[in-house]
Amino acid sequence: MKTRILIAALLFPVWIAEGLAQAPEDTVALGRAAFQRAQSAYLQKDYDAYRKAMAEAVRLRPRQPTYLYNLAGAEALSGHPDEALKWLRRVAAMGMVLPASKDEDFSSLRGTAGFEKVLEQLRRNALPVGKGRSLFRVHEKGLIPEGLARDPATGDFFLSSVRQRKILRIVGTTFQVKDFSAPEDSLSGVFGMKVDPVRGVLWACSSPIAEMEGYRKGESGGAGVFRYDLKSGKLTGKYLAPAGTGEHVFGDLTVDGEGNVYLTDSLSPGLWILQVGKAELSPYLVPGPFSSPQGLDFSADSKALLVADYSSGIFRVDLATKKASLLNSPENSTLLGIDGIYTRGEGLVAVQNGTQPNRLLALTLSPGAKSVERVAVLESGTGPLTAPTLGVLDKNRFLVVANSDWEAFDLAKGGMNPQKAQFPTILMVDLSEGF
Repeated sequence: MKTRILIAALLFPVWIAEGLAQAPEDTVALGRAAFQRAQSAYLQKDYDAYRKAMAEAVRLRPRQPTYLYNLAGAEALSGHPDEALKWLRRVAAMGMVLPASKDEDFSSLRGTAGFEKVLEQLRRNALPVGKGRSLFRVHEKGLIPEGLARDPATGDFFLSSVRQRKILRIVGTTFQVKDFSAPEDSLSGVFGMKVDPVRGVLWACSSPIAEMEGYRKGESGGAGVFRYDLKSGKLTGKYLAPAGTGEHVFGDLTVDGEGNVYLTDSLSPGLWILQVGKAELSPYLVPGPFSSPQGLDFSADSKALLVADYSSGIFRVDLATKKASLLNSPENSTLLGIDGIYTRGEGLVAVQNGTQPNRLLALTLSPGAKSVERVAVLESGTGPLTAPTLGVLDKNRFLVVANSDWEAFDLAKGGMNPQKAQFPTILMVDLSEGF
């Protein structure tokens, strides 16, 4: 989701989205501070200071592709071609697409065999991967669709709209689109959703945000989780964050076997819970070690919550102790910029929309979900996959909102740019061959 604020490598050749909320652990904040120092040095053409500051940023955030790429540029500008190529090769091995071929910071490397080899890898990274196809399209622009859920009993889909503050129901047999929620439900922007088929319930996260219609500057409060009866579509429960707990953006949720609902809060970083029988949300892990928590799901053994943090990677939260630990992953990989995650067998399907290119990933986990052992690309660079957000697993299919339209919102004007707005497309990826 694009609710997190984006930080760009200002006047640098490439950017990657990163939440600005400061985590209790220092690596994200300190890495960002080093990056800011590097920007200042770069503008002053103090390339030695630029290189030192970028080296510090990479030491703190060794899987941040933007930092690695700019360290490579700093090394090239400082007359260290071998070091520059080392960092460029690492970024290329992560599968990133970067404009090194046109970047003047690398002019000293042009024409060399090592640089040409890295450029070839970067070109290959831009090639389409995967055979996903469009399952259906919603012929309504200006939604900013975020969440997707499916009722396994009827096959119907539910699509959330941040902009229009509503939930759509798409009939699974005909793909006919109907409004599911009602204006009197008083939804704010609608984000992640989950169907609880055992209890016949649709849960939906809702939070005030500037992109929603009717937003008033400085508006806060009203963030919570809404419960709907699947059959009637009636709102049967509205559970808001308690007053005095700050501002919140509840972006995604998951439901355990007992019916307890766990939510991520990306604005005041932490996890919240709605316990069965309770009338109010309560903190579960606040603030926790997070910077910008997004998607979440239970581990295969149901002993832990797996939480995607946009700026850090994937955390494992032990449900018995609430101890959170960041999962290790292969060296030439990055788990930053991940939005939704979905447990499938012993692994995860992940939506990574904070990198270039945007990708759908298959993550192989170790027993007990203690680490990520393998990262594979399911889909990347294909036509519909322009700004994916959240999705849903349906047996051997993964269905995802492929073009969420966040970029069509003009924040300065407070409205959608009609030249950029698209019809929402749901992409289907076949997982029958496994990963």
